[in-house]
Amino acid sequence: MISLKSFLLKDNVEELDSSFRRIISLLLQGIAMHCPEGDQTDYNRFREELDKSQKTISSETPIAELMLIVGGVLRTMEEYNQRTSKFVRRQSTELQHMVSMLTQTVISIGSTSERSIAKLQEIDKSIERVNQVEDIQVLKLRLGECLEAVREETLRQKRERESALQALKGELEAAQDRVGAFSLRRELDPSTGLPAKAEAVAAIEAALSSSQTTYLLIAVCSRVQPINARFGYAVGDRVLAAFADHFRKGLSARDKIFRWQGPAIVALLERNERIDRVRSEVREFADLKLERTVEVGRRTVLIPISATWSILPVAAPMEAFLKHVDAFSAAQIPRDFA
Repeated sequence: MISLKSFLLKDNVEELDSSFRRIISLLLQGIAMHCPEGDQTDYNRFREELDKSQKTISSETPIAELMLIVGGVLRTMEEYNQRTSKFVRRQSTELQHMVSMLTQTVISIGSTSERSIAKLQEIDKSIERVNQVEDIQVLKLRLGECLEAVREETLRQKRERESALQALKGELEAAQDRVGAFSLRRELDPSTGLPAKAEAVAAIEAALSSSQTTYLLIAVCSRVQPINARFGYAVGDRVLAAFADHFRKGLSARDKIFRWQGPAIVALLERNERIDRVRSEVREFADLKLERTVEVGRRTVLIPISATWSILPVAAPMEAFLKHVDAFSAAQIPRDFA
């Protein structure tokens, strides 16, 4: 331990000289231990130079040489501090460039709002003016708040894109349904506006696979062939359309009605009743006598409309059932027009 008393005693020159050398050695040791670290290689070299200088100090080292050693250490420390300052500034500059590149990248690839972009651009410009630690902390806080706003904006736009995608999928499905409906309308019978026989066959097949009791109504419009022969097919089509419209109005909205072939129409009726009750239901409107007035050339013709109809339980095998329906339809057409 160095005593203050030794400095006050003028006659104790040897102890004073030893204390002086020890003070210099401790200062060199303290500088080596507490100097700031910059580049690791440069820092190790600086420590080695200080260690060498410290080892050259002994009890026999003249004062003049000690002064040279101390001066060399001061120059070494000054040069090291300059290099370390440059190193720190270079790291700071590189860090600023990295943050600037980050902000520019977020601006270029992020779907952020104009407000967030303006904040990022402002932060990017502020980076160049950062000098103090407090400035860096404030800038870090602002950057964190801005990036959080960017994240929220990105999530919001993601939700909007997902919502728009769902809406687009819905529109696509609706468009497909409309296209399908349009396709079905193209297959409608031009005379009656009813779905064609192919649709009826598919509906019968579906009914056979169902557990619901289903009946088939087949109705054949009478005297359509003679009307075609006498007044033309346009008049016959108008009679057939009136006939189909009458049956459509008489049936329930849940019943499915189709054009079969020739002057025949069919309808699928889902009923949990006996067949005689279903026949009674249909008879209330099917046996009504109808008349339609049509213009034929310069004269007006009143044409009566009647039908022959039957109710059949839908039953397998399907091929035999369809033949039975076709046979009933063909039997109602006069042989002269078959």
